[in-house]
Amino acid sequence: MFLMNKLLKDPLFHFLLIGAALFLIFNVFNKSEDQENTIVISAADIAALQANFSRTWQRQPSEKELSGIIEESIRDEVAYREALAMGLDRDDPYVRRRMRMKTELLMEDIISLTPATDEEINTFLVENRDKFKRQPEIAFSQIFFNAEKHGDSLESEINTIKQQLQSSQTDLSQDLGDVIMLPQNYPLAALNIIKRQFDEAFAEQIVTLEPGIWSGPVVSTYGVHLVLIRDRVDGYDPELTEIRPVVEREFMANRRKHIKEEAYKKLQEQYEIVVEIPLVTAQ
Repeated sequence: MFLMNKLLKDPLFHFLLIGAALFLIFNVFNKSEDQENTIVISAADIAALQANFSRTWQRQPSEKELSGIIEESIRDEVAYREALAMGLDRDDPYVRRRMRMKTELLMEDIISLTPATDEEINTFLVENRDKFKRQPEIAFSQIFFNAEKHGDSLESEINTIKQQLQSSQTDLSQDLGDVIMLPQNYPLAALNIIKRQFDEAFAEQIVTLEPGIWSGPVVSTYGVHLVLIRDRVDGYDPELTEIRPVVEREFMANRRKHIKEEAYKKLQEQYEIVVEIPLVTAQ
């Protein structure tokens, strides 16, 4: 059992599975001439057509409708084979992109056959702690001042309003500062959200401010602000039990990316690749 688990985690094993699947597909689509001239609509195909009709129309198809659906399926296959015979699939970027997409989806399906273990997920969390760290959350109020509008009097005007606020001679219900299309009061929000709303420098400054008192001026890309920290929740490293679905999703995405890269490298070894760089003409 240990050997099997180890094998299932091996990227080379995933590549071999992918290679085998691609080989089977190649054989399916490269049939003999007799097979190419035979179109078989199997009982399973008909059942799938009926099921698709039922999902769409919420009822079973009549005999006539089923006959029409089967005829459309035959025409689809005839048109597809004739298009391939005429080479219509070649030099078509949309077809090429679609085929690549289907190949990569097949790879991902094979990779997903091996679920992540607790040990793998925990190791991934330890190695990527910063990615999953809970950021500090801050609730604050801000009063904006347009530096260009106030010029040399900016500092004294800010200090005057700050003293009034700290002595409770005024409050936020009054018109203070300058107009800006930003809320004056912010509920608890993660630091990265504050960075997007203002900028990184502003967020890094307010995270160090003492709660309960008006501080500033704090500079942002908009101008300068007086800031009152109303509440703050410190950041922390969550346990795996708290964020397992997120960690597992990131781990599987990382695994898929790694194995697809390895698979492409192996597949490209089968080809002689020539890249002709166009000559740059002198200006």
